[in-house]
Amino acid sequence: MGLKVILRYLLVYYLFFYCKWIEGYKKLSKEEELEFEEQLKRLNKPPVKTIKTKYGDIYDCVDFYKQLAFDHPLLKNHNFHPEMQSTSIPRRVSQEKKVPKLDFEPVNIVLEGGGCPVGTVPIRRTTKDDLIRAKVYSKIHASKINPLVDGKPGTHYAVARTKENVNFEGVGAKLNVWNIPVAASQYTSGRIKISNGAESLEAGWTVNPGLYGDNQTHLYIYTNAGQSHCFNAQCGYVHLKPDIPVDVVINPTSSYGGQTYVITLAIVKDVAKTNNWILQWDDPPIDLGFWPAQIFTNLGNPGTQVEWGGETFSPPDVPGPGMGSGHELKLDTIYDAFCALAHIKVNNSIINPPGDLEDLDDDHFRYSVVNKRDVGEDIHYLIIYGGLGGRT
Repeated sequence: MGLKVILRYLLVYYLFFYCKWIEGYKKLSKEEELEFEEQLKRLNKPPVKTIKTKYGDIYDCVDFYKQLAFDHPLLKNHNFHPEMQSTSIPRRVSQEKKVPKLDFEPVNIVLEGGGCPVGTVPIRRTTKDDLIRAKVYSKIHASKINPLVDGKPGTHYAVARTKENVNFEGVGAKLNVWNIPVAASQYTSGRIKISNGAESLEAGWTVNPGLYGDNQTHLYIYTNAGQSHCFNAQCGYVHLKPDIPVDVVINPTSSYGGQTYVITLAIVKDVAKTNNWILQWDDPPIDLGFWPAQIFTNLGNPGTQVEWGGETFSPPDVPGPGMGSGHELKLDTIYDAFCALAHIKVNNSIINPPGDLEDLDDDHFRYSVVNKRDVGEDIHYLIIYGGLGGRT
């Protein structure tokens, strides 16, 4: 039996097992029920205030020092505080080119009523269903199988990534956001990523009903640090912003051939002082939170590779979801998913990516990525990605 067949069989078995587990969690043993209850108590901290969004999500305003990050064993003796900010502002190095402005609108994702009180952070309340789904999708996402070959059936990528082994202190872009149909067992995402060896950090948008329990487009982060692999704020990420959760619904989203809505994200290393990795939102950037240097091994150092683009997942032999806008590429920012103003941080300077990025689409019949390079002053470096999905 070939390796590809074995891997496909193992993933089908794995997904079948976990789907049955999700469906049958009410039949858990008493010991398992107690374990879940203990985890829920740990995850759902006593709130100072509670906010229910119009989408039905409940956010608890938790004291900064009681957030989940500080349950991490490597963060027991920290000196962090809610007023922490990046210590160095990198300078932007770019060429001046005059081109027509890109017609897009930034998305406002601030919580209703101004968010949480000062000194607290918004944490999405976790249910038993949420906990089970998060474990399943974290395991799928953290697979050690090389994701850009056929050995990881069900997961597909269309990304542009760096080839040369440079010390990257950051990655960022403006991503237009979409909401396209996916089944309960699928997800579709657009993101930026920085990695060093086995460790990596991601940030972007996703439609992932298996993780969130809905078909809304959400902001998301993914942490792969040491033995910790998780979405959002459950394993080492320290949140700072009291009015913007890291897993908030993003709305409105872009319409095909119509209005384009964007989010601006960056992951940058504070090389001047703390060595932490900072999650930044908007332009000029606002620090949403950070990953402490203590939780990393490889990423205690700068990254060695960065990438921009899209990712989808579907169980084997189930037609895959769309990626990006869910259509074939037209090479037009009104129709296609993109990462505009794509940039890297090197030597505390924001610069364009190198022109010789690798364009990697592991299933080019369904998904594509095109590196347009530097197209002008307002868009700068442009990477376009997406696809119909469909066939098994």
